[in-house]
This record gives sequence, C-alpha cells and structure tokens, in this order.
Amino acid sequence: MQKTITEFLISHGADQVGFGKAQENPFSLGYVVSYTIPLSNSIVDGIDNAPTHTYFHHYRSINALIDHLSLRVGLMLEKKGYNYAPVPASQSVNGMQGIYSHKRAAVDSGLGTIGKSSLFISDRNGPRVRLGTILTDFPFEVYENHAESKCGECRICTTACPAMAITGREWTPNSPREDIIDAKACSDYMKRAFQHIGRGAVCGICMKVCPYGIKNN
Repeated sequence: MQKTITEFLISHGADQVGFGKAQENPFSLGYVVSYTIPLSNSIVDGIDNAPTHTYFHHYRSINALIDHLSLRVGLMLEKKGYNYAPVPASQSVNGMQGIYSHKRAAVDSGLGTIGKSSLFISDRNGPRVRLGTILTDFPFEVYENHAESKCGECRICTTACPAMAITGREWTPNSPREDIIDAKACSDYMKRAFQHIGRGAVCGICMKVCPYGIKNN
C-alpha cells in the first residue's frame, strides 16, 4: 500500500512522500501520510517586498491540488477497509491553527525539518513547497527519527520579515510555535499590507530569501 500511495502521489506532482506515526488528533488515527508539492521557483523568485498576484493564485492552485490528491489517497485507503481523514491544505479552525500540523507530519515522516521562519524546510526544495497530510489507521512502516534544524547562525529570514514576527530562535521538536514566530503579528501584517492582493494573501518573503530554497533552485 505504501508503494501504491507513493507512486500515485509522485505521478501526480508530489516530490517527496513519507509515512510516520501521528501525534494526538481529533480522529484518533495513529498514522500519517505526508507529501510535498514544489512551488514554482520562477514565481517565488518574483516575490520582492510583497507577494505578487501570480504567487497568490499559484498558492491557491496548489492548495486545490493537495486537497484533491489527499482525498484520492483517502479513498484508496477506505477501499482497503481503513479509516482516513485528509487534512485541509489551508484551513484555520482554532484561531490561526489547523486541525493537524502539516509541518509536524512532514517532520515525523522524515521529509525535512523546520526553520527559524517556522516554515517547513524540505530536504529537496527548502521551504518552497506546500504540504499534504492524510491521517489514517493503516499500519504503515514508519520513519521514527527527527531531523535537526539546519539554520545555525543564519538570520536572513528574521531580518527580512516585514512584520518583525520571526524571533530568530532555532526550532527543536519540543518548541512551541510562539517561541519561533508571532503568528498573530504575521497574520495582522499580511491582512493590513496585502489584502488588496487577495483574501488570505500570504507574504512569502521569508520563503523567498531562505538559502535552502535558493540553493535547490
């Protein structure tokens, strides 16, 4: 089943696919499938001091693809007699948090780590990815280690953040999000500065400047 899911996701645009043990979740499902969809480097490189209309559209288009692929994988699991819950690609239900952390799922599945920007840093594309997550009770063979932060002394994203929301502290597996980033300051700035680009516009500046994304470009 892992091979079938991996081949399906890769053939439909995913770059990395991993399997891990799930953290506590509303569905009491013990396993997770995580995958990355790379963003267009040309579009990301076009971000300067603000997101572009093209980036906003691209971001939403990939979210739609992720929701579709996660549902398809879930239906594959259900046909085999297993339960599933696809995590929406971009949805906030508890303030500024979703029902399950895509980033934590990706780390737990061995796809990368988390940077000082609080963005997931994939092993292949840096932060220039969107993440898909499916919770399930299928007993996968799982990845059980955690990658360490790669940021070291780098503070490029901290300096570049127009909302001054990034603390500059390095992530660890036990770090609360508020130790890494002031999510409210980030969200408030985006709404104030970039609402004209689109409802829910995301900045992308910290992603654009990250050396791990540039290196893999």
